[in-house]
Amino acid sequence: MKPGNRLPLIAAAAIVVAVVAGTFFLRGGRTPPAAVPDAVVATQDSAPSPVVASPAAARPAPAGAGRPATNEAMIEQLDQRARRREEHLARTAALKEQSAQRYASEQVDPAWAPGKITELNGIAADPAFEVAGAQPSNLSIDCRSSMCRIDGQFEDAGKAEDWILLYTASVGSAMPSSVVSRIRNPDGTMRVEIYGRGR
Repeated sequence: MKPGNRLPLIAAAAIVVAVVAGTFFLRGGRTPPAAVPDAVVATQDSAPSPVVASPAAARPAPAGAGRPATNEAMIEQLDQRARRREEHLARTAALKEQSAQRYASEQVDPAWAPGKITELNGIAADPAFEVAGAQPSNLSIDCRSSMCRIDGQFEDAGKAEDWILLYTASVGSAMPSSVVSRIRNPDGTMRVEIYGRGR
């Protein structure tokens, strides 16, 4: 190569060296930063990356999820209680009807009935009834040859229930089996009717 032809080549090389040196000088001699892993970049972001929920997670939980007892179970329990109560009432009504028919069909035994009536009235006259405030406003007791009928009127349901509890607990062997019915009168007072076997 001729010396005249080398001059442009030398000038171009000098320019390249000058550009590289200038760039290095402007950067202050620092080396280029190393590549930072993606995971580190993600933790250094000032704003958190948005969380995209899956369609299943976005759906609300079904009502009642996680509850110890479901509504269906509670409804079933209430239905069972109602059925048992209806069955009990039906059995009581049938027993009352049978007892009333037996009482009505019996003739009075004059050797037994008066003594049994006195005994049942004596139980009803126990001072415990007065102390408890569970006295009837009107009480009638009648016996036939084996069956007795007790009819009491009470000011309200509370007094009627208290009297039933005390009387049935006190009567014992004087009337070993009986059926109790309650009737609410139109004026709000209560009538209690008991049919029982006296012997």
